[in-house]
Amino acid sequence: MMFIKKLLIYCYAIILGLLPHVSFASPTIDKINIFTGTDYANLLLEVSDIDGEVTMEVVINKSGTLLWKGHKTVDIFDRDSMKYVSMTINDINPQLWTPASPVLYDLTVSLSQNGVLKTKESERIGFRSFESKNGQILLNGNPIFLRGIAINPPGRGIPDELEKSRQFAYDYVRFMKSINVNIIRIPDDETWYDVCDELGMMVFGGNYGGTIGGRKPPKDYEWGIKWFRTKKYNKISHHPSLMIYAITNETPYKGEIAVKWENFTKYAHQKLKSDWDSTRLYIGNAGYGYGKSGDICDLHRYWGWYYSSPYTFLNIRDNSKIIPFKKPVQPITFTECVGNYSGPDGRYNLTPDHKNPVSQLCWTGHAPQNIQAQLASEHQVHTFKQATELFRRLRPSNSELSGIFPFTILFHNWHTIENFTDMSPKAVAFQAKTSYAPVLLSWEVWTPNVYTGSKFSARFHIVNDSDSFEQLEGGVLSYELIDTSGKPYFSGIQNLPKIAYYDTYSSDLVIELPSVMPSGQYKLVGEIAKNGKSISTNTFEIYIGNPLLIQDKDKLKIQLFDPSGYTKNALLALGLNVQDISDLNKLSKNGILVFGKNSFQSDVDVKPVQKFVANGGRVLVFNQDSKNISKLNTLLPVDLKGLNMDIDNSTYPPPLRPSHNGFNINPEQPEHPVFKGLKREHLKLWSDYSGWDERKQGFPDIYPVENGFVVDSLSSFENISVLANYSVGLEGLGLIEVFNGKGSYLISGFELISRTKQDPVSDRLLLNMLGYMSESAEHKIHPFIDSHIVWGDYESEKGLLTGISSGFMLNSKPLLTGMYKNKPLVVKEEGHLFAERPGGWNNRPGIQYVPYGRRAFGPYYHRGFGGIPEAYNYGSDGQAEFWCRLPSDAKFMKTLVWNPSEENLTVVSAVNGQEVVQNIPPGQMDWIQNVFQHKLLNHIVYSADRRVVFLETKFD
Repeated sequence: MMFIKKLLIYCYAIILGLLPHVSFASPTIDKINIFTGTDYANLLLEVSDIDGEVTMEVVINKSGTLLWKGHKTVDIFDRDSMKYVSMTINDINPQLWTPASPVLYDLTVSLSQNGVLKTKESERIGFRSFESKNGQILLNGNPIFLRGIAINPPGRGIPDELEKSRQFAYDYVRFMKSINVNIIRIPDDETWYDVCDELGMMVFGGNYGGTIGGRKPPKDYEWGIKWFRTKKYNKISHHPSLMIYAITNETPYKGEIAVKWENFTKYAHQKLKSDWDSTRLYIGNAGYGYGKSGDICDLHRYWGWYYSSPYTFLNIRDNSKIIPFKKPVQPITFTECVGNYSGPDGRYNLTPDHKNPVSQLCWTGHAPQNIQAQLASEHQVHTFKQATELFRRLRPSNSELSGIFPFTILFHNWHTIENFTDMSPKAVAFQAKTSYAPVLLSWEVWTPNVYTGSKFSARFHIVNDSDSFEQLEGGVLSYELIDTSGKPYFSGIQNLPKIAYYDTYSSDLVIELPSVMPSGQYKLVGEIAKNGKSISTNTFEIYIGNPLLIQDKDKLKIQLFDPSGYTKNALLALGLNVQDISDLNKLSKNGILVFGKNSFQSDVDVKPVQKFVANGGRVLVFNQDSKNISKLNTLLPVDLKGLNMDIDNSTYPPPLRPSHNGFNINPEQPEHPVFKGLKREHLKLWSDYSGWDERKQGFPDIYPVENGFVVDSLSSFENISVLANYSVGLEGLGLIEVFNGKGSYLISGFELISRTKQDPVSDRLLLNMLGYMSESAEHKIHPFIDSHIVWGDYESEKGLLTGISSGFMLNSKPLLTGMYKNKPLVVKEEGHLFAERPGGWNNRPGIQYVPYGRRAFGPYYHRGFGGIPEAYNYGSDGQAEFWCRLPSDAKFMKTLVWNPSEENLTVVSAVNGQEVVQNIPPGQMDWIQNVFQHKLLNHIVYSADRRVVFLETKFD
């Protein structure tokens, strides 16, 4: 009774403030940091309200079966202004955690003092080792290739309650496992990490940002280390699925600031590896660090998106081609690549003031909007396939190639979903299942277009990255060439030798085609089976064409200027009649003049040719090396500029565009006679003519355009018809017709001559060119407009606008649905329209920007290797111009414009020099009408503030 009375008096005194405050807080274990190997566990406990010596007891069991139990007396110590206790447990014999068998244990740890239990906590753990050795990444002592995906929830715009739910995380990770992904990049979310632990999904985590707690970089290195240990890494360190820590991401790689970052990340790596966690690997500066700090040499390269090509990945055979110094032995990963972002409807997401719009033009061009989604998907799939399969099958050439993480969007739907099944995987997700098959079958074929009755080589590669780390034994490869109905034209079976784990087996097939078979698309299909069960499949698409029949061959009167004789031999091989001509003063007006490939290596007497064209003659110029363009210019009424940059130059940052070579060629006028019998898909890739394969140096000759060019002066386009262009923003020209007097010059950058009798598509284009230049019908310089134009709808524009020469830049507008529906539209001074704010193309992939008119933005250029549009002078209004032919009775031009800004804006519309000036009120649309006198060729010019959007134009 006396004790209780004294206690009450004591507590009353505290309440009145008569005695100092005394804490009665209970001791706690705030966080269990666990670092495991294959036979040990290091425990580092963050504790509160406890001092002195404690007894630490640990129990590890799985489903009630005891693995280890023991205790140890340890001292509490201070670090980073926090209290810790630690303990190392050795000589454990656990089942190991792997992606195929993610074994987990329950660990319970209790702290006692003087025999009295003070606190007790539990955590789930797994045992595994993850290390680097001899340039490879090892999991539990076995080399492992990281088959990653970099864009994943959470934090991607999915409704918060859903994306952080356990069921959604489980369904998502389970799907990623089903498409053979074995590692993903995710933010610090306990639910997601728990699911990855359970399902066997490895994780790349840590500080995927460009600051250290907001500092760039911290001047106080120890403050930075403390931030990692107490604010960042300690949140996730207990998860066995966590394999790689990022220290930073894409911090500067040039200049004084780059040196500061490198010094800090080197220190941080050494300190964290020794004093924090040695059981995981570190990337010092993801993307840009080249492995100067950390355990892994990591690069971000978007070859095949807004620069270079998917075949630039062939450079990874040689470290000197991708790393600007002699690197130490170190694993190489690309934790970002592929890109090619498309929106929910499958079309490229045309985010303003960004690299997406110019890359859309590069890969899907001015194709009709109704096939843009299909083309975008095809290129995304193609780039993913090349990047991932080349990274795997080229390991015999570079054993340090250790992992790849495409940073690309695998699903259509994000913010509108109610469960995982609503996400709707894109085609690229199913390509991942093929290209990430643990046992990969990959075709190496460099002849996508072949003739019936011919032979072509197909080399197959089998990469054994079995999830069980086992040798492939008893495998059987079957293959067949089938048409679109599934009918086989060639088939075979091969018993495979034993293929050791992490090894590659390659062999050649020679496929003989029947001389009689329909022209069209075919597919080379391969399958690997073991014990009658399919374990890997892959395909390669091939166009097979019948020999071309040359109609009215005698009407092709070809006068050939070809000092080398190279072009002559090619044309004769096609069965054409040619007349050699060395004296251009003896040109006959009854035939066309053809300049052979590289025939401008020496000076040419151009005056008789110029007279020939002025009087109605026609000249075809096959491709000329860039060094010959200056001599070609002496012939032409316009100046062309040759190009030197190679599309597969792996220098970073990449050199200035456009490249001299290119593929996915855009036919500006698909119905033009030169494209007769050809479709857009025929202009993607052509057959290599050099006999190249991956065992040789260099690259295959597969690009249709070999020597593209640009026009030196934008005003020259008045006399030019652009028939084919290519490259980022369609900057490069592959085929143009230059008009002068009564005749014209057809200038080609396509490599046709070296492919004769080898590639039916190339031969078709060559014969079409000769036929077009030989016809008697009048050639038209600019498109004929006989229906109204919806600006931004490429099909209705009919090839009026090419590249950036017109100055008429595509405008995009956010298509807002679901939770984004009420986001405000923000108009920047440069005219770019955003949903609430710029950015969001990867963390809000549900916001899709779609074509919505055009803006008079010129003259402008594409800034940097990102190709972002930049006006030469923002201080003046933008201008756009084009030339067109119109019906003879056209007298009125009506243009619908929209002013999305909050101020009055003025538009000047001119037809053949006759101007109309009109004011457009804020937020309003209005029609502008021009009355004009019809001409054979009509010149339209728009001038306006760059915020004005031109929506439609019609002629009456």
